[in-house]
Amino acid sequence: MVFEELGKIKRSSIMTSIVMAAVGIVMIMCPPQYVNSLVAVLGVGMIVFATVVILDFISGTKSLINYIKLTCALIMFLVGLAVLIFENIVLIIGIIFGLGLILAGGIGIFNACTYARRAEREGWSLLVGLSAILVVLGLMILINPWWSEPVRLFDVIGIALLFSSMVSIVRLYIIWPIKLEKED
Repeated sequence: MVFEELGKIKRSSIMTSIVMAAVGIVMIMCPPQYVNSLVAVLGVGMIVFATVVILDFISGTKSLINYIKLTCALIMFLVGLAVLIFENIVLIIGIIFGLGLILAGGIGIFNACTYARRAEREGWSLLVGLSAILVVLGLMILINPWWSEPVRLFDVIGIALLFSSMVSIVRLYIIWPIKLEKED
């Protein structure tokens, strides 16, 4: 059972690191005149993702975890609508990414303590430390002084997302270390 969960974490880590790195780079490189367009794309992306999760819930089995996912998807759908409708969305974006990084860090700590430690992987404590830094970055974005300047907030969030991608890569290396084949 532990190794099945490790396989799920591996696939999730690969996709998370790719998406986080891409979003972080886009946020850092986005020219100031296109920040509002990027925010609109973010809102539409949240609505589309939430819709996919809701449709998955409708067609899937009804278990407690799926109800939790449905609740999160409904909240994401409403936040995506709020991003598209309200003019002052900088606060909403800071909250979204702050909470997202806190959630990613918490999941990383849980996975490291629960699965990597049980599988006796070396470096699981490093993963706990890096995930704790993610939680701190998320808290910093939640209570940050950059909300008055959207461009600077996007730069800070982009850097935090690149760090999150790096944590995912470290997670992959720690949980699935590269083994060299022996030559005969």
